[in-house]
Amino acid sequence: MKITITNQFQDYLKSIGVDIEILLQRAEVPNKLWHEEINLTTLEYYRLLQKLDKELTEEHILALSQISKIQMFVPAFFASLSSPNGMEALRHFAHFKKIVGPIDVDIIEAENTVSVSYKFTYNNMELPKFSVLNEQLLTLSIIRTGVGERVLPLVVESPFDYDSKTLKEFGLPVQKGKGNLLVFDKSDLQKTFLTQNNIMWQYLETELNKHLSGLEKSQSFSSYVQSELYSAIPSGLFLAEDIAKRLGVSTRSLQRNLAAENTSFKQELQSVQKAMTFSYLKMNLPTEEISTLVGYREVSAFGRAFKNWAGMTLTEYKKQFRIIY
Repeated sequence: MKITITNQFQDYLKSIGVDIEILLQRAEVPNKLWHEEINLTTLEYYRLLQKLDKELTEEHILALSQISKIQMFVPAFFASLSSPNGMEALRHFAHFKKIVGPIDVDIIEAENTVSVSYKFTYNNMELPKFSVLNEQLLTLSIIRTGVGERVLPLVVESPFDYDSKTLKEFGLPVQKGKGNLLVFDKSDLQKTFLTQNNIMWQYLETELNKHLSGLEKSQSFSSYVQSELYSAIPSGLFLAEDIAKRLGVSTRSLQRNLAAENTSFKQELQSVQKAMTFSYLKMNLPTEEISTLVGYREVSAFGRAFKNWAGMTLTEYKKQFRIIY
């Protein structure tokens, strides 16, 4: 697995006084800072996590784990916050974790509760405190940001001791245990996520934001459909019936109104997926992340769609426009 350490994260480390060159040296990771981004193997990533654990204080981790303080576009957070509720957000978060790194998110749904835990992909490698606390706080921040409320978990368990500021953030005492665990009341995860609470919108590529602004000024029915698709596609719920429900009409009325404007739902969907794809490519997002963000479960299917849109393969497009991953 290729794991990327983005420029934004490197800049964050610098902002809190962490010397990235020394960090890489101590983690026995080749100095590749001359690249646009640093790509690591799974073992290099694990060693880096261990060194970060020694460099970052809990105060640093608290700041790093607040969605509102992350000044960049993060696909995992965008997709999670585009979800209709916390339960779907957790599923999106777990899916993206598998794409971007070797940390697995286990979700266990019971009758009235939902439990979330984290582990390194390889069982013989234990997650350090930095990783456990960061994942627990990020998960909680996603839920709270989505619903716009200070949701409290029912249980927080960790093999590590946390300081008073961290305990205050969780809102309850942390149980000491061999593993890590967050337990939520299922009713809290069924609360509706508000679209305007997705703060990742402001960090989208400029041209995409301009297009979204243009849609808001248009009075056509198709513009309303497109506007809904932009937030629905990352959530995974973007069938015609899903969009019809969001607009308060029947699926039949949706199709009839689009036909009156000489278009169809399929045309509008593909138009939005195409616009999103080219904007994400300009943002240098990895192919698998783009594929998921525009609603394709299989990268191969996304590749075929892209060739129809661009008249060339993704590889050819990246080479022609010098997009580097």
